[in-house]
Amino acid sequence: MKNHRKLIIITIGASLLLLMAASATSAAVVNKAGSFYKIKIETSGDGDSRTAVITVTGTKGYHCNKLYPWKLTLKPTDGITLKKTKFKKGDATQFAEKAVVFTVPYSAVAGAKSVSAKLKLSLCDDKQCQMESVNLSWPAR
Repeated sequence: MKNHRKLIIITIGASLLLLMAASATSAAVVNKAGSFYKIKIETSGDGDSRTAVITVTGTKGYHCNKLYPWKLTLKPTDGITLKKTKFKKGDATQFAEKAVVFTVPYSAVAGAKSVSAKLKLSLCDDKQCQMESVNLSWPAR
């Protein structure tokens, strides 16, 4: 009987530790696809301090157009504090034909729903270039 109680206490303790770790750091992944691109948004952070990493890659033989003036514009919403609302191609953490990556730091208080943005992008294949303005959204926390 004593060993059974010890096992229950150890199991409860381990479960509490896992719950505390999960609440301290949370992450989400949002995928969006167009006819010639894929966008992956990965969020991470702990407490109110968050980061979203937005990665754009081409599909069907398309590559990111390095000559186009890419632009990411974040829309302020309740409970979200943005350090910056406009990112140009020079602000990208990676800007290459293979992928364009924007890293967005922000804060989100408890109860904040989502972060919204608009991304102007262009990708090309060997025959043509496509441009698009894409609305993005991801969970705030």
